Amino acid sequence: MSDELSERQQKILKLIVQEYVQTGRAVGSKALIDRYKLGVSPATVRNDMGILEDQAFLQHPHTSAGRVPTDSGYRYYVENLLGNPRVPMSEQIRIRHQFSQVEMQVAASMKLAAAVLAEASGNIALISPPRSIQETVRHFELISLRDHLILLILVTQSGTVHESFLHIDDPVDQETLSATSRQLNDEIRDMRHTEIQLQASRHESFSALVLEQIAALMQRTEQESTAELHSEGLERALRQPEFSHGGVAQQLLEVLRGGALLSVLLPQVRQKDDLRIFIGSENVSDELQSYGVIIARYGATNEVTGLLGILGPTRMPYDRSISTVRYVSHLLSDLLRQVHADEPEQ
Repeated sequence: MSDELSERQQKILKLIVQEYVQTGRAVGSKALIDRYKLGVSPATVRNDMGILEDQAFLQHPHTSAGRVPTDSGYRYYVENLLGNPRVPMSEQIRIRHQFSQVEMQVAASMKLAAAVLAEASGNIALISPPRSIQETVRHFELISLRDHLILLILVTQSGTVHESFLHIDDPVDQETLSATSRQLNDEIRDMRHTEIQLQASRHESFSALVLEQIAALMQRTEQESTAELHSEGLERALRQPEFSHGGVAQQLLEVLRGGALLSVLLPQVRQKDDLRIFIGSENVSDELQSYGVIIARYGATNEVTGLLGILGPTRMPYDRSISTVRYVSHLLSDLLRQVHADEPEQ
């Protein structure tokens, strides 16, 4: 469709998108000429704006003489006029410094990533923890706390750590616990909870108890991971004019509640470091068709990934939002690779 617009019409569309994103007000021909010195008459600009409206890239609000972009106008802008936006080097340095100040833990890095995205976009940052598509065991340890109490520490392939207590009738010394851990780790490494349950049926007494506890932890992890989507920046986003009416704000809150949003977004991004942009009516969910969504996967591998992105009105700073989502997703992927590399082999 880019061949159907002249260079001047593309420039006018780009300026209208940028002006509307910045001000939230419909853009008229006089404002474009006065601000950007286009070197053509107001009649020429009005004619080009009429062509852009006929092409469904602009629309004419009833209460204004100016024009605003449509979903198609934003899409044309993103695909043909935006180029490949990058986070400025000074901002990259600042963000990397922020990440260097937090502990190298997934939870702390997720919280920082959400704050960075919300600040850069002025909208709502979304992030889910890295999870394996089919969560499996990496390793576990058994630690004696008291004669009848044992601490079970389980690490999954996604790097998530779980702790649980085992109450036993007969005391077991630490040497025996360590030997049992070594033996069972060799048996169940890379297994899912259903496979571990089957393995437990082949053991007796204490080993069976340990395996049943691990299987239960794994199953709970898989169930919880489908609903974990954290958000940041809601208060800032609600200050935008699109959310000034109570009904719209309430709708946004309902979109963010529960785990439905994650189940809608996850299938849209298949591969790690892939980035997708959905503008208004392009969203597959009816609940999201008033919003713009920029999402990407991050992770150490394509099997262990999380989701991060930005949710806001279609009138969002796409250049800054896209570049920041892409940059932060790469940072988190690097972090996870480092976390996985630093963990000792079992």
